[in-house]
Amino acid sequence: MANGHHQGGKTVEQPVTHFTNVNLQSLKKEDIASSAKNFSEELNGKGFKSNQLRKFYNEIMALKTRYQAKTSIDNEQLKLDLAIFLSKIEYGKNKAKQGEKDSFAYYLKNIETLVNKIDNYDKFKNFVTIMEAIVAYFPKQN
Repeated sequence: MANGHHQGGKTVEQPVTHFTNVNLQSLKKEDIASSAKNFSEELNGKGFKSNQLRKFYNEIMALKTRYQAKTSIDNEQLKLDLAIFLSKIEYGKNKAKQGEKDSFAYYLKNIETLVNKIDNYDKFKNFVTIMEAIVAYFPKQN
């Protein structure tokens, strides 16, 4: 039972995290070609909507733009901004319709795995690269 744990006598499935082994300090081609692609396809299969994905992607791109304009980076402020970003995903999950909550939880768990690894701007830039790949690999929805 690699992905589950017992709760009240029944097994509760835990979301798979595709990014546990991704090193944001030295991003590799496989992190994009495998992890981001597989995550994107599974996210689509769980019913996550492309407009939801783009909304959170746009949040990250706005952060990227804001930090690119700075002459020096405050890593503590960056971590705070990313914590706020995660709270927006959590808010989206809480607002989602009953049938969409699982896909939000899956998205949050995986993105949180990456965000928790960010402690400097270089890692943030590699996180942005992964986010770009997730959006690029996301299957077209009709």
